[in-house]
Amino acid sequence: MTLKIIGLNCGTSVDAIDVAYCAITPIPSSPNDLRLELLDYTEHPVPPELKARVLKACRENAVTMEEICDLNFALGREFGLAAKTFIDKNGLEGKVDAIASHGQTLWHIPSPVPPQHKSTLQMAESAVIAQITGLTTISSFRVGDVAAGRMGAPLIAFLDAAVLAHPTLTRASQNLGGIGNVTIIPAGDSAVESCFEFDTGPGNVFIDAAVRIITNGEQEYDKDGLIGARGRVYQDVVDEFLSHPYFSAPLPKTTGRELFGDDVASQLVSSLRSVGATDPDVIATITRITSESLVRAYKRYSPSGVTIDEVYICGGGAYNPNITSYLSTHLPHTSINLFSTTRIAPEAKEAISFALLGHECLMGKSIVVPQHVGSKERVVLGKITPGKGYGRLMRKVVGSVGFVGGDVEDESNGLPYARRIEVMRTEG
Repeated sequence: MTLKIIGLNCGTSVDAIDVAYCAITPIPSSPNDLRLELLDYTEHPVPPELKARVLKACRENAVTMEEICDLNFALGREFGLAAKTFIDKNGLEGKVDAIASHGQTLWHIPSPVPPQHKSTLQMAESAVIAQITGLTTISSFRVGDVAAGRMGAPLIAFLDAAVLAHPTLTRASQNLGGIGNVTIIPAGDSAVESCFEFDTGPGNVFIDAAVRIITNGEQEYDKDGLIGARGRVYQDVVDEFLSHPYFSAPLPKTTGRELFGDDVASQLVSSLRSVGATDPDVIATITRITSESLVRAYKRYSPSGVTIDEVYICGGGAYNPNITSYLSTHLPHTSINLFSTTRIAPEAKEAISFALLGHECLMGKSIVVPQHVGSKERVVLGKITPGKGYGRLMRKVVGSVGFVGGDVEDESNGLPYARRIEVMRTEG
């Protein structure tokens, strides 16, 4: 049985809502494993006013409850509009089974300081999405992971490991969005179960913020790394910044704008300008912070004596030659590749991952629990908000191949999960 699910995601840059239309099918001979086909993908720009409101909430941590209440519904309307526009434009009415929405992360507390609790907050009200589209909407994936005692992020290892696991090659999947995150998949027959993930630190968040500052908002990012390529790196600034405790903290660890936000980027720009750095120097130095943080992370956290054979990169930073060339130079025994070589479109990867999480929620399945996490308990991630065709959807799901019913679930071994995802190439 194939489910067609639209995955929705908006990252820390808050530029656009990613919309991934996926066909997901359990493999009959191994029903816990999946076949994945990306049928279509688009990006729905976030209106500038809404983006500004989100960034204000993330940067200033000083919004009112009234603003939070309204922002949750405003984001829900925009996510719902992104899905509805996509459906209408492509004539997909009646051809989508469900929506899986990550929402927009506003705040994340993975390492609480008493009296805080470990917690996370994503907004884009699922009831609004379901109302606008008429489709059952699955959401709150990170919340479920945190409730289970884990970090709630990066939450992508299940896809990376199921696609990249190899018997003889140790591989890493590096995402360079606003925040960088990596999954390391050690070689071996138990590669899926041996994988682990963590946030490497700033990805593009500082670079983008610095570009906005030096261009007075006329540019949003360093296209093709052209600004940074003209600059000189102030290595002492790089070294000082990378002495931040986060970069040597033990696993598990995750971070976000709470630690590496625009305010920090602004301080870096001011500091560099105060010692005579030109605008290209500023971008070159801040870009090097990201590049060098990756190399240091691979060397610090890879299993002892293990060299990463291949790195697969996605996210905006994958197209910055100043980052990729640095990796190639400083990891001479490692092949640096775009994630697209796996047949998964890198720009769609995160939205695809949430479509997969939505599918596994409907099927009553867990995902693989990586190493170096707070809890190994397997749980079903996600909350289901019924749409107009909820009963029809559940009749389709219940009893289908791969659905976890009473005769499938083995409570002594935990919920089943996918160890392999076959990525199908879309024709045309």
